[in-house]
Parts: sequence; structure tokens; C-alpha cells
Amino acid sequence: MSLRLTLTALSSQYIHMPLAPFCLKKAVERAGLDVATTICDLNINDTQEELLRHLMEAQPDVLGVCVYIWNRECAARLIRRVKALRPEITVIVGGPEVTFSVAETFREMPIDYLLRGAGEESLPALLRALMSDGDVSAVPGACYPTADGLHTAPPAPSPAPRSDLYDEAWQGTLNGRMAYVETSRGCPFQCAFCLSGNKEAPGSHAVQFMPTEEALSLLIRLGSSQAGHTTVKLIDRTFNCHKERTMALLGGLIEAKRQGRLGDVCYHLEVAADLFDDEALALLSTAPPGLFQMEAGLQSFHAATLDACRRHTDMDKLTDRIRRLLAPGNIHLHIDLIAGLPEEDFSTFGQSFDRAFALMPHQLQLGFLKFIHGSELRAESWGARFAPDPPYEVLSTPWITYAELCRLHAAAEAVERIHNSGRFLLAERLALASGIRPFDLYLRLGERMTTRPGRWSLDQLTRLVYDAFLDLGVEERALRDAMLIDRLATDNTGYLPPFLQGDMTALKAAARAYRERHPEVRHPRVTLLSDGSAAVAVWMQKHPVTQRGVVEIVR
Repeated sequence: MSLRLTLTALSSQYIHMPLAPFCLKKAVERAGLDVATTICDLNINDTQEELLRHLMEAQPDVLGVCVYIWNRECAARLIRRVKALRPEITVIVGGPEVTFSVAETFREMPIDYLLRGAGEESLPALLRALMSDGDVSAVPGACYPTADGLHTAPPAPSPAPRSDLYDEAWQGTLNGRMAYVETSRGCPFQCAFCLSGNKEAPGSHAVQFMPTEEALSLLIRLGSSQAGHTTVKLIDRTFNCHKERTMALLGGLIEAKRQGRLGDVCYHLEVAADLFDDEALALLSTAPPGLFQMEAGLQSFHAATLDACRRHTDMDKLTDRIRRLLAPGNIHLHIDLIAGLPEEDFSTFGQSFDRAFALMPHQLQLGFLKFIHGSELRAESWGARFAPDPPYEVLSTPWITYAELCRLHAAAEAVERIHNSGRFLLAERLALASGIRPFDLYLRLGERMTTRPGRWSLDQLTRLVYDAFLDLGVEERALRDAMLIDRLATDNTGYLPPFLQGDMTALKAAARAYRERHPEVRHPRVTLLSDGSAAVAVWMQKHPVTQRGVVEIVR
């Protein structure tokens, strides 16, 4: 008996290409089964009609859907349509979102089987049982309806990642998208807000590593690829949890870059910054600018909150390491805060925000607690309220109200559009020099943004920032100059909104004079500052870390 298997993971955006279907396809191929496997590259932004049509083009006998927090509702609707059209198709779901919500998933979706935990062992075993009328109850992680209710098995174990997944077929589907790579599975920590904190979760007790040399060879190969991607994003939960391996991988990539073996590619790593020691920091200080981008989760500075979440971190050590990572200016660093955690109220969250902001990260990501299936915080009864639908976001806690969380949502949008965009760097510095707390600044900006619903154009956002900073008492000429330089550094068109343009006759004369003195420069972007000097951007290249263009001040 042969089967046609279709796998899909319903990504959140086109640029994201989940690894799970490729892992599962490789596992089925290695098992030597008579199964023709296709991967259907879909995302949740397509219509249900488009999704169904693409799936049916493969004419599957078996459909496997990888379910995550971002695609659960879309997947449920799609599966209902599949079963309405072709009820004979065997539908199998798996993934982190259903591993710890078995009963709920069977109620919501007309599925035949649910595989808990990693699927590399369980999917081939289930297919073999289906093809030979074998004993499905022996399949690791297999859950299915029975006459007495649901047969529910413990999650299947998680194997170490393998490099043979990233073959020509995988690479051929990238088409310039971000390359997601996994060189380790599991997490050494057990934070209460994360699925990894569940002791039943696969890999919760030990991290499974791809061998170091194999991982380094893979990362260099992907960094030298001509597939068009500019970012290799490692989904390892804590890239630097094993010091010797970390040093070998970082050192190997730095050396490969120096030897010219890597292209214009950036490696995005999720790290625990406090695990970097002096030796690692010294090595990282030698990295070519732009080679590494790092994401370091802080979550909170509030000691009671960290204790409640089982995050046992020396925060003084952590902040020292972050400052030292940032000091050489060669690594782009994101840090994260989570609003709605236990024991944290509006005031203490504001204090965490100010301390995080003072570290001067390139991006400060303000997120909100998600009550993930399988996480300890979802299982406990601690008085929190959260949305019943994915992504199960916090609505209130005993320490923070819904109204306060709404204010933080508005502030988060302002942080993302104003600080994280890097478009208002100099203007932001002037605003903070007025003495306002960063938290209060972004609360105010967020409140202003809520007065106008819908999307903001860059010109509209620029005007909002200009007016808000003037209201803080920032001197108008200094603010205009800062915003002109910011605009030239982040917009290579040279276009300026009318309220920033100034004397157009004088501007044209200055641009003409610059071109006459520098005939070798094509299309310089020129504007005049308040003291009569010219700010000029030639946009030959961007800074590899900040992605800002160079602006020259011509006296």
C-alpha cells in the first residue's frame, strides 16, 4: 500500500518558513516508507479558499498540519473544510500548540490523530501502522478517539537536530526568505511562562545538540549560499548555554567571515547574556560589524516577578554583560520585556522599562504574557484573566488592570514605530535630555497614537514626534535639525515632509553647489540646517549594525 502525504505549517507571514514540515519529510524518507510526500507552503494571510485549493492540488491521502499559537484558528477552519470536501482524508495534527491541549483540539477540529511531542519518530511509525493495519496504540505520542473516549500517550521524545534537513530542496524554497535553522533542541531553564518549563515537554530535562563541527559547517554553508537570504536565524532557545560549543561556533563564524567564506549575511541568535564570560565577550568584540544579531530576554527587573517565574538571574551581572556586548558597536542587540507577569504592577513595570531602556539596546521589544498551553502560569490559579482564543494574551492580573495593559499596548506600538525603527534616534535623544523618563515618554507617544486609528504613514509619524517633542520643551531649531539628519540617515529617497523642508530656493542652491564640488557623487541628498550648514547623505552604504546611512555636515 502506498500513500500520498501532504505536510503544511501555515506560517504567519511569507518571510517565515517553518522547519517542521521539512523535518517530518526527511524522517518519512529515512524510514523507507512507500509514501510520496509533498510540502504545501501556506500562510495564514491567504483566504481559506486559496488554502484549500492549494492543499487539494496535491491530492493527499493523508494531511499533516503543524499547529502553533499563531495558526491554530486558521488550521481548525481549514481542517473542517478539508473534511467537508473529502472526509476520507486522514488528518494528523502535531506541534507545540496541540501537545498540551489534546481534548480541546479534538473538540475543535475533525481530526483523526494527534501526535504529541516531536514527530520524527512518531509520524513514520503512525504511517507504517496505517499502511499495514498495525497497532496505532504503540506509536509514541499518538492520540486518537476510541469507544471509551480518547487514547492519550505521553509526548514523543525529541531527537537532536540534523544538518541533512537543509538540502537543495529546502534551500530552493527560500526565495530570499529568512533561513530558520536549528542546531539544538530543548532549554536548560524552566521559566513558568514558557512551554519549556513543563517537565513533560520533550527536551525539558536536557538540551539535544547537533555536533559542533556539523553545526559550524552547516552555518558556514548557509552563510555562503546564493539563495538570496540575508539572515540566518537560529531557533535554538538558548544558543550560548554550552560554553565550549558556543566559543567554537562564534569563533568559527568570525574566522570564516575574515577569510571571505561568508556573504552579506547576519546570524540572529537568542542568548542568555549573563552566560557570556570575559573570554566570550572578548571574542565577540572582534566580530565583524553586522555578523551577529542577538536577542537577550530580560522579561523583568522586578525580583519578586523573576522569582514567581522561576527565572533565577543575577540582574547586575546580566546588565553588565549587555553593556559590554553593546560597547564595541559591532552587534545589533534586542532585549525583551513581558507585561502581565505575576507580582508586577504598572509602577514596577515602568521601572523595568526604564532600566532596560537605559542599557541603550538597538531594539526594546515590549511583549505581553501569553498563557501558552502547557506553561505553568496557565496551569496555576493565580487570579490572572486572559483571552480564551490564541494567542491567549493576558487581560488583567491581581497586580495590573486591563486599562493599564491597554496603555502599555499603546506604548509598545510607539516603541516599535519610533525607537525600534531607528528613524528618530537623534530626536529621541533630545527629548530624553529634557529630563522625562523613557517610560513616561513612550506612554505619552502611545496615547497620541491612539487618537488616530489605522495605519500611520512615515510623514504622519514624523509630525506626531515633532509636535510631541516640542510640547516637552525641546528647542525647535535643534529638534528640526535632528529630525532632518534622522530622515536623511534612514530614507534614501531624500524626500522631506513639507513642514521640515525650509527655504527651497536656498536648498536647491546648496544642492547645486555640492554637486559642482563633488561631481563623482551621484544623487546626493541635501538639506539645510538652522545654522546654514548643509547635511548631505550620499547613501553609498548603510552601517551594518544600525542600518543608518552616513550623513555628512558641510559647513
